[in-house]
Amino acid sequence: MARQFEAYVDFETASYFHKRCLDISNEFKFLEGQAQAFKGLGICEEKVYNKFEAKENLETALEKAVEGKIHKIELEVQKDLVRVYQLIAQDFQAEGNAEDALSYFNKCLEMTQKVKDTDKEAECYQNIANIYEDLGQMNDAIEYLEKFLDISIQSNNNEKLQGAYKRLSEVESKNGNTSKAIEYLGKVLSLAN
Repeated sequence: MARQFEAYVDFETASYFHKRCLDISNEFKFLEGQAQAFKGLGICEEKVYNKFEAKENLETALEKAVEGKIHKIELEVQKDLVRVYQLIAQDFQAEGNAEDALSYFNKCLEMTQKVKDTDKEAECYQNIANIYEDLGQMNDAIEYLEKFLDISIQSNNNEKLQGAYKRLSEVESKNGNTSKAIEYLGKVLSLAN
């Protein structure tokens, strides 16, 4: 029932049914039901832009899935958490709250590695580097951009690779390392040709 109401974009009613499922699962100590219910509640909260409530429910769903050794649900919830952590981090970044943005991008990064989502992992490295660059911590920015570069090299995606070299060139230049900046810029031009 909850999923049907999610399909109708009626997240309030869907949440009601997820809570009913949770009550019954709690009564019978049914871990899979608890994990699914918390996952559903998390998704409903995310859909109505309650990111922190979504995070709390999804983290509880993950705990239940791990406790019950329910790997399929565990993987699904980890993928959901990648998305929610990233949304929260981006909000903090937009507000200029670097500390909390870094905290959530790092949580997102940890989940991307667990689910082996290299595209999202690369995005996290890029975003973390951008924050360090804004803070004037160029060495830290370069460290994360090099990790972004490593993933770009493995992906064989010329566009990503050009982007990684370009960003490294810019940050190395800001860091006063002109020769390195020129070297990276040369790689951008080489790939463009």
